[in-house]
Amino acid sequence: MSNDILTQNLVAEEIEILLKFFPHGIIALDFETTGLSPLVDKIIEISAIKVTPKGVTTFNELINPQIDIPAITTNIHHITDLMVKNSKTLDHVLPSFINFMSDLPLIAHNAQFDMGFLMYNAHNLKLEIPQCNVFCSCKFARKIFKESANHKLKTVADTLGIEIKNHHRALDDAYASLRIFAKGLLRKNHMINFDDILKDANVFHLKNFNNMEDMIIPEHLKALEEKVKNQNFIEIKYAGGSHGKNFRPVHALSLLPLPGGNVLYGKCLLSDIYKSFLLKKITEWRDLVEQKT
Repeated sequence: MSNDILTQNLVAEEIEILLKFFPHGIIALDFETTGLSPLVDKIIEISAIKVTPKGVTTFNELINPQIDIPAITTNIHHITDLMVKNSKTLDHVLPSFINFMSDLPLIAHNAQFDMGFLMYNAHNLKLEIPQCNVFCSCKFARKIFKESANHKLKTVADTLGIEIKNHHRALDDAYASLRIFAKGLLRKNHMINFDDILKDANVFHLKNFNNMEDMIIPEHLKALEEKVKNQNFIEIKYAGGSHGKNFRPVHALSLLPLPGGNVLYGKCLLSDIYKSFLLKKITEWRDLVEQKT
């Protein structure tokens, strides 16, 4: 689906409601990457749709990550090494994208992952960080679209009749995220308090990333890069946690920068809940001999 067709599919009342809540404009964005960890993996596609009183514009760039794209991720987004071979590298694309963003509010589905990639790479390239509020369309959808079987992007889009022809390509997913947000704002229900819901969906402000110098993975945790890449099961000791000084089993999924510091994101097998564990509080780790699901 081309950029023009995507923007033409935006319904006038959806644009109107977005500008009612965000009068200066708003941007929905999505990154495709070589993996789930901003501290380890590379961006291979950046796309965004900007809605302002002046109209609708798009940003859409493939990026040469200068490494081989793992087959496991190509199977998801269908972006191959050949497709990005002649593309610009991130140091040429990211400054243009940050300029495109300005300081407008941002929307992304599971926004902490996209923002992790943005902030980590902006820091590495020594780029000025825009002053943007960040909203998560997944958190927003959980509050508004309770009829959806789950709140993955494709499931919510299907529930709302939003067609995604190229799911896991950045522009199409940004478009779906934007329309999910707009359709939620249009939902008329006396039980919905949009002030509270938007406050909940506002996951952070980019200015809150004030510990950018702490984005280095501690030496005693460097081996977690490979564990996360392979999504292994490990055990960690976590200072100040409810489990005391005992090891807790975790399914390791991502190494992620957040405003409070770098985290190991994964599923705690004791609580059966997905959690973010601050790296600076992980005192020790080891492989989990018997993997649990």
